[in-house]
Amino acid sequence: MLRLRLLARLTRSARSLILAAACLIGMIVMMSGAGTSLDNLTRTERYQHFPKKPSGELVIVKIDTPSIKALGTWPWPRGRHGELIDALNRAGAERIVSNIIFDQPAADPAQDDRLIKALAASKADVYLAALLENRSNGRATYEALPTAALLPYVTPVNVWLHSDPDQYYRRLVLNAPVLGTELRDISQALAGTSYPGEGSFPIDWSYWWNQIDHISYSDVLAGKFPKDFFKGKKVLVGIDAFGFGDQFNVPYHEKLSSLYVFAAAAETLIAGLPVEVGPWPAMLLALALIGLSFLLKPRFRYPLYLAGTIGLVPAQIYTEHLTLWRPDVGPAILTLVAALVAQSLLSVAQALLDRSTKSAEAGLPNLAAMVLNEGEEGVTIVVSLRNYVETTALLGLAAQGTLLAKIRDRLILAAGHERIYQIDNHSFAWRSREDVPQVVDSLEGLEALFAPGVQVEQLTVDITLHAGFCDKPDMSVSEAIPKAVLAATNATNRGILWERYETEEDELFWKLSILNEFEQALRRGDVWVAYQPKLDLHGNRITSAEALIRWIHPERGFIRPDRFVRAIEDAGRIERLTLYVLERAIADFAPLNLSVAVNLSMRMVGKNKLEAPLRLLLDTYGMPAENLTLEITESASMADEQGIAELESLRAMGVHISIDDYGTGQSTLSYLKRLPASELKIDQSFVRQILTSRSDAVLINSTIKLAHELDMQVVAEGVEDENVLQALAAMECDIIQGYHIGRPVALPDFLANLQAANRKAASRARKSALSAA
Repeated sequence: MLRLRLLARLTRSARSLILAAACLIGMIVMMSGAGTSLDNLTRTERYQHFPKKPSGELVIVKIDTPSIKALGTWPWPRGRHGELIDALNRAGAERIVSNIIFDQPAADPAQDDRLIKALAASKADVYLAALLENRSNGRATYEALPTAALLPYVTPVNVWLHSDPDQYYRRLVLNAPVLGTELRDISQALAGTSYPGEGSFPIDWSYWWNQIDHISYSDVLAGKFPKDFFKGKKVLVGIDAFGFGDQFNVPYHEKLSSLYVFAAAAETLIAGLPVEVGPWPAMLLALALIGLSFLLKPRFRYPLYLAGTIGLVPAQIYTEHLTLWRPDVGPAILTLVAALVAQSLLSVAQALLDRSTKSAEAGLPNLAAMVLNEGEEGVTIVVSLRNYVETTALLGLAAQGTLLAKIRDRLILAAGHERIYQIDNHSFAWRSREDVPQVVDSLEGLEALFAPGVQVEQLTVDITLHAGFCDKPDMSVSEAIPKAVLAATNATNRGILWERYETEEDELFWKLSILNEFEQALRRGDVWVAYQPKLDLHGNRITSAEALIRWIHPERGFIRPDRFVRAIEDAGRIERLTLYVLERAIADFAPLNLSVAVNLSMRMVGKNKLEAPLRLLLDTYGMPAENLTLEITESASMADEQGIAELESLRAMGVHISIDDYGTGQSTLSYLKRLPASELKIDQSFVRQILTSRSDAVLINSTIKLAHELDMQVVAEGVEDENVLQALAAMECDIIQGYHIGRPVALPDFLANLQAANRKAASRARKSALSAA
């Protein structure tokens, strides 16, 4: 159970866990730089598949192997570099940028003079490299500017290169200090930009080095180039010979000389300084997708996470290809991957939890789920199917799940919520926060709820239920369920609808103390009278009610009437209970001008203990005798001559006599003839089957006709829906009673519901009239 509780907590916190995992991974990736590798990979793909056309403003003059073969061993005399400057000026170059360092005077001063002469005569701006080494590797820094003789004629530029941790060169600084002077990077000199600060910028390697115009140094001196090849151009001069060791690892292009690094960087700046927005825009987008996914079912989250993960790559590629923005998507991708992994793990956890907390037959929540979801205290209720084995054998296992699911749907109506659990293959359970009387009312309504049967594969299945409940709210689900199951089993064995759980000790104590407990209950007010309304079908109004005894014990909760009435009868104390109910009913209904029915024990009839106190009560409260009905059960022992005489005397007073539970006992036509009854009350066991049992419908119809022939009114009890009401009305039944009209409630609630019930009845009558017309 500990494992299940852990799984349940995980799955209940799924959204928080996914978001927390994604945010945690995202933050770790951003802080550690782990997402940089992904960004490098995606950008390498861009460099390869989305090359950009160079600006056409640059020309590279390379000191390559053919030049060395043609001009001799390196280094060349400085006068030769002067010749190059003269040649480039004659060709119309706008700017000359040399990646060759002249930090020491030439061995031959004449060579310096020749170079200085060319520089002095140059119409093009000339930039010479300044030396800067070991700036970031912790060793002694070596810095040097062009010689003092050259400085008046040139602008020094920084040519410092710094690699990423993986030894690839992806960035250049905009400016760097050399001997205390802030120098522009050589790429800025080529591009003609002057961005301040020592910040760096990413090189756009989609400018392929071999697409930039280039020519050998020796060919320039020999004049081997097209006309206007250099006109208005910015010329970069540098070494491109493998033997010099000037080789750097760069994305996609592998090893290149620094000459091409600066050229690609210059093309980058010519297009505009890249705007590095960092990982946050993509990260916020990823978190937004994760948040959006919480609006979807888990199975739809996977494609959303995958789409986000895959979609970020082309989004980055096209953004960088078409704009100056440089978003980092690595952390966002790993964040979505983390969300995907978290969702997958939680789905596995949910599958394991479902396997343990859902029934195999119908996939409904089971006992383990009920224990896991144990919340507030309440009454624990178990409902068992009595005919489950026979039903399953008839339907087959394939339809078993459908049947159980439909039964659960109806139980939801009875419980008033959806927390219904299938605790075994034929039992359901739930917890109710209602008081015991409301719980009992719900259970009493189960017969009506399942009376029409359950439709499964063209077959209407009759369902017989028995219920048990344990009203010890301090018990856990694990403790209370076995006790409620035992009560339901006892209800099944006794053939009753429901039973309350009691221990053997409780039962024994109850039998020994019930009479004393009842006397105390009367004094404390724990015994009270509820009233269930009756609808007159002829006038479509509530004209009467039945008084029903209720006992709410302070410790035992709701006590079923059949648990204490019989015991009080057997002890010879039924007179006290009957007179109590009569007095309450007469006192409550005398001012209302409504009729009220009270159940009468046959043991009081014929003992001369009823007529006198009844007269006194009617006179005391001023209630007309015709507004009182005494119901005697048909199943009771037949009244003797003295009893019949007393009933006739009561009838002569104007009190109505009703034969209750008609159809379940031992009535004969002679019995009906002898009793001075004015009313016949058809038992609910027949009424509830009127739509599904032809024999019950025939019996009810014939009973109504017989009663009318004997000048008796007919009351049908147990009416739970409109269809049953309409069927009884068609048979000309006089009065109906049941949960469809109203539940038994205390007098204030009865009065509060009276007007609403009458309006409902009047509306029903109008609809029936319109339908008939």
